[in-house]
Amino acid sequence: MITIGFSSHHAEALPYARLEMEQHHIIVLEEAPLPEFLDMLDGRVSIDEYMMALDSGFPGFERLMCALLRELHSKGRQIIQVEPYLETLLQIHELLSDGKTPEDIVKDPRLRSVYKAEKRATGALLDYYAHSLRAPFHGVVKAVQVFARADADRLVMRERLRAQAIKPLTSHGVNIYVEAGYIHYPLYHYLKKALGRAQRIRVVYLLEPVVRRLKGRRRNMGPGDILTLRYALHGGLPEDLADLLAARSLIYIKLLQKDELLPGDSDAPHSEDEVRVNRVVDSLNLEDCQVLFDQIRLAKRERAIRVVEEYLGASL
Repeated sequence: MITIGFSSHHAEALPYARLEMEQHHIIVLEEAPLPEFLDMLDGRVSIDEYMMALDSGFPGFERLMCALLRELHSKGRQIIQVEPYLETLLQIHELLSDGKTPEDIVKDPRLRSVYKAEKRATGALLDYYAHSLRAPFHGVVKAVQVFARADADRLVMRERLRAQAIKPLTSHGVNIYVEAGYIHYPLYHYLKKALGRAQRIRVVYLLEPVVRRLKGRRRNMGPGDILTLRYALHGGLPEDLADLLAARSLIYIKLLQKDELLPGDSDAPHSEDEVRVNRVVDSLNLEDCQVLFDQIRLAKRERAIRVVEEYLGASL
């Protein structure tokens, strides 16, 4: 059996990840292989030293994850890093650092498709950033959609490559746990296609019990990720819905807590914040988003929250 554990990379998900990982013989992480990884698992390299090789926006999560993986490794679990797209991207960065040109990169068929997909997505993201500073609201909304389409194309390629890399592991005849972020749901479809009916694939949303308790949606994804996922799974969606999701995403990213939150007084601070913000933006129509965006476009989070609370006449 293969279990895909969909979740966010937040520390609050780790107790649920542990419960799933302990039931599987092979644990497949959603990250490119690093040469220091096995030494970290065996204790020859400290967790702090290993983390110096990582570029993580969630160091608290990574440190706790490394400790969990060490424990599982000591109990005989096989833990491997499988992310061909990111692995290829690292190769491209290294080649460019060594003096290779983009023309050199695209001549290599192993690198070409990843390079082009990443270039399109990065270009669309930079264009969105430029629009978000000064373009009219509807121009920003369209820029969000252009990026979401490019991001969806990149996502599809990433999951297809990862499914192909995971397939050989099923020949071992043991249970496999696959780590995946919420937006990587296309991985399920590509694995199902690659493995056929003979292999059972089980999908688990690790934080679903928490999100249900908070009366949120199972995946608890923001409107921008939903837009990208709809493009990835269906190729498109009605224009009015695409406009609304893109517009809501502009408000969502201004309200969401960007700093890493670790469990303390709350056992799921990020989930609470995401459910709270989703509840607010789900109540907004396109005109609401335009009015609010014009006021909070350049505002910091604290100011944006106050503006939205005043507009809605309620606390977030």
